[in-house]
Amino acid sequence: MPKLNFPTIPTFESVEDERCHRQQRLAAAFRLFARYGFDEGLAGHITVRDPEFSDHFWVNPLGMYFGHIRVSDLLVT
Repeated sequence: MPKLNFPTIPTFESVEDERCHRQQRLAAAFRLFARYGFDEGLAGHITVRDPEFSDHFWVNPLGMYFGHIRVSDLLVT
């Protein structure tokens, strides 16, 4: 029987590395949402909590098409 290999939760050397990982995954999630049609209008967003400041969240810019969002476009609130 083949051994199953499930992904594990990543660990990071620094908070900056974890922040970068979360931002990359968030930008990718926006592009996936756009690909599957979940990008209608202005009232949508996905957020991710900042690993250092737990009361801060990374979000998309208002009105930007989900399929164009990159890490450099994300805003912290």
